[in-house]
Amino acid sequence: MISFRYSRLPIDRLETRRFAFSYPLGPSPELTASIRETGILTPLLVLEDAGRLHLFDGLRRLKAAVETGQDNIPAAVFTREDAPRLLQLWIESQKPHRRLNPFEMATLVKDGPEAFRCPCETFLRNLADASKGLPPTLLSSLPGILVLPEPLKREAARRGYGASFLVKVFKTYPTDLLTETARVLEAFSLSENQLDALLAWLDEIAKRDHRAPSEILKADPLPFILAHPKMPSAKKRDAFLKAVFTMRFPRRAALDAAVRETRQRIETTGNLRLLPPPNLMGDRFELRITFREGKELRDALRRLTAFEKDIETLTKLV
Repeated sequence: MISFRYSRLPIDRLETRRFAFSYPLGPSPELTASIRETGILTPLLVLEDAGRLHLFDGLRRLKAAVETGQDNIPAAVFTREDAPRLLQLWIESQKPHRRLNPFEMATLVKDGPEAFRCPCETFLRNLADASKGLPPTLLSSLPGILVLPEPLKREAARRGYGASFLVKVFKTYPTDLLTETARVLEAFSLSENQLDALLAWLDEIAKRDHRAPSEILKADPLPFILAHPKMPSAKKRDAFLKAVFTMRFPRRAALDAAVRETRQRIETTGNLRLLPPPNLMGDRFELRITFREGKELRDALRRLTAFEKDIETLTKLV
């Protein structure tokens, strides 16, 4: 059993430094607009300890209330003796509408047991239950992701990067690579798979060419792409990834270009198609001819005969 009292508390009495588990810390524009229009509908959780009121849950709602000019908030106030049970209650309260993101989990793993005066084993068990069975071995690694660059953390929370992926990123790649890559995220957004590929390519280029990540990102045409004022974000992302891919796999990029050029020359006849294997992982091409009558077939064969003089361009592809 856990007891609390409902109250409206002056905002200036709330202390927010002790239990800032929410990430990101700032409210979204949508949340601010909603609170401006309807106010705070879900009470904030507040822990009272020695006459001091510590905000436990609702930091983003509190900041949105400040932005909209409110001077008090609805709150459920708990006592210090209820702190361990409050932890479990708060974790369970997240389940209906969202999962804790990896940075909130990491903060809890790092600061939770001491802050709530409960055994670490109990804390980890509660947190694992809230995270759909996240193993304690992974939970013990989560504090490391707190040192990731801030732009990368914001992107991870916004795009829903998984905790295991972020732990892998933190353990696999050097700090300077993560810092430089995080700056790229200010120009466009990346999914988890796209970021995974970009980090791998940049790391391989750095090791192959003995160059620092910052030096690689200054190579043409990457600065031009990042600074382009009119290119849409999605197009900028695709162009940037393509350029880095070309830097990492120059021979593969040249082969792709040769395939495109040869296909264009063959397929201008209208009823000829040169079909390479998926991702050029094989060595067998398919030449497809479609026709409705004998004349179309003869025309296609005649054009292929003319192309035979430059057949080396085609054979070099395989």
